[in-house]
Amino acid sequence: MRFALLLLALVATSPARADDGAAVAALAITPLPDGKAEIAQCSGALIAPDLVLTAGHCVDRIVSVAQLAVFPYRGVDALPPPRRVAAYVQGPGHVKGWRALPGDPETRRGEIAADLALLRLEQPLMEHPPRTLAAGIVADPMTGASMAGVDRQGKLMETPLTSIRFATGPGERVAFATAAKRVCTGVSGSPVSANGVVWGLVVAVLKPSKGCGSRIVIAPVDDGIAVARMQAGVGR
Repeated sequence: MRFALLLLALVATSPARADDGAAVAALAITPLPDGKAEIAQCSGALIAPDLVLTAGHCVDRIVSVAQLAVFPYRGVDALPPPRRVAAYVQGPGHVKGWRALPGDPETRRGEIAADLALLRLEQPLMEHPPRTLAAGIVADPMTGASMAGVDRQGKLMETPLTSIRFATGPGERVAFATAAKRVCTGVSGSPVSANGVVWGLVVAVLKPSKGCGSRIVIAPVDDGIAVARMQAGVGR
């Protein structure tokens, strides 16, 4: 039987140094009825020794934890062997397939804010220091913001963010920013940090050209509410 492969690169939000080990990658396998195979990539953050936070749409096609495996990163490279996933849950109110539906991101604030997922590992990654979430620390305004993710070559990269803007008016709180380097659609789930803490996840690249662009959409996690509810959903 052939399979579809989803490479879900889940990384930390600190510079890609050889001594900075808080990064992991996951491989998801989904059988396709027509026997074809396809590979996609996402990113995310290790927020506890056994918890990985990523974008909800990255696991839209996953139906079993048997389809998920996590690889630690060190520096810019992934390190085998894979670690198994014990449980996963998508964010409260997550809408499967929302990015394929028509509508400007400014009008899709509910879907953006809910585009989260949490994975619990069978065994904790004790040798990899997790990142700190900005729970209860509102990230607006901020300085020194950056995002970290895995590029199309599977290497860990970090890039500064500028022109950060939070949507105004009624609706869920979401953010938009410009990356200093062009990023591609595989960075969905990349953690966004400022002042040493993670305050959001990248959930989309705006108006990508050939899958890449510099303007991104961010789902904030700095109020801690959605993450706390997902932790209960994976038995934490």
